[in-house]
Amino acid sequence: MSILLKDIANATGFSTNTVSRAMRNDSKISEATTELIQATAKKMGYIPNTIASSMRSNYSKMIGVISADSANTFFSEVIRGIEAMASKAGYHIILASTEESAKKESDLIRVFLGRKIDGIIAMPVFDNSPNHLDLYRNLEIPYIFAGRRLDGLENHSILHNDRNGQRKVIEHLIEKGHKKILYIAGPKKISNSTDRLAGLADAYANNSMDVDPDLIVEGLGHIEDGYYLTNQALNRGMGFTAIACFNDMIAMGALKSLYENNLHVPQDIEVFGYDNLYMSQFMQPSLSTVDVPKFRLGYVAMESIIAHIQDPKLAYETKDFPTRLVFRETTR
Repeated sequence: MSILLKDIANATGFSTNTVSRAMRNDSKISEATTELIQATAKKMGYIPNTIASSMRSNYSKMIGVISADSANTFFSEVIRGIEAMASKAGYHIILASTEESAKKESDLIRVFLGRKIDGIIAMPVFDNSPNHLDLYRNLEIPYIFAGRRLDGLENHSILHNDRNGQRKVIEHLIEKGHKKILYIAGPKKISNSTDRLAGLADAYANNSMDVDPDLIVEGLGHIEDGYYLTNQALNRGMGFTAIACFNDMIAMGALKSLYENNLHVPQDIEVFGYDNLYMSQFMQPSLSTVDVPKFRLGYVAMESIIAHIQDPKLAYETKDFPTRLVFRETTR
């Protein structure tokens, strides 16, 4: 049987009104009374009626989080940051993943709106069609993009300077004498893929070198992509001496392919990942990569969405965190 406020009132000897206010941490109720009532409620197993509460206050204290790829631990690290800030601020999240599907993304937005959420944090598919952009433009609640962008809505984004990060990787490899660098890109429907390819082009241009399109192959961002695309490149005799990868997951697959083809890393071929996933430091050999502040990205995204909930007139502003190269055993 569910516990009601009147049951707590009977148990503590206070009125139902006092109990209700104490459960909301009303400052007009003494600290001692609030502690007694809340302790009694917890002991009795009281569960607040959040739906009724949200109807009274017009806020549900719920944030819809639309992740992108449940197979990639990058997003779980970002979500840890989201959850940490949400818990600190007294918010809860509803989490779902699109698996990089624009249709599923639009479906989730509609589902979340039906749950009366206060805001949305999304890792959107890079779909700049009018219908997709209008999904967000027409929202009447705040929204923030964590780690990704959509054209024309960049001021809603918390980014991590993908273009500059990838440029630094390619320039480092060029400075070390590599002239043939295999680049395993991510899918075009991710803004990070577009931005990192632009960084690659910048690096070649800065060194007065032409980009060889044959040395750029596209995957979906998963371990198996790195494995089979590296195998394909080796079978084609492309003669590359380094591999730069869209993310650490792809790099893991590339390393397995090189190992099975009796190529030594980094002596024969150097490998660079991107994202600095937690597991990257424990690989054998440990992976050189680009560090992205994943926890901070999620934490600040949640901070930002709460700020916009509390002040609907607050202007949106793009945040772009710096990245850094992390050198481990896959590079010399």
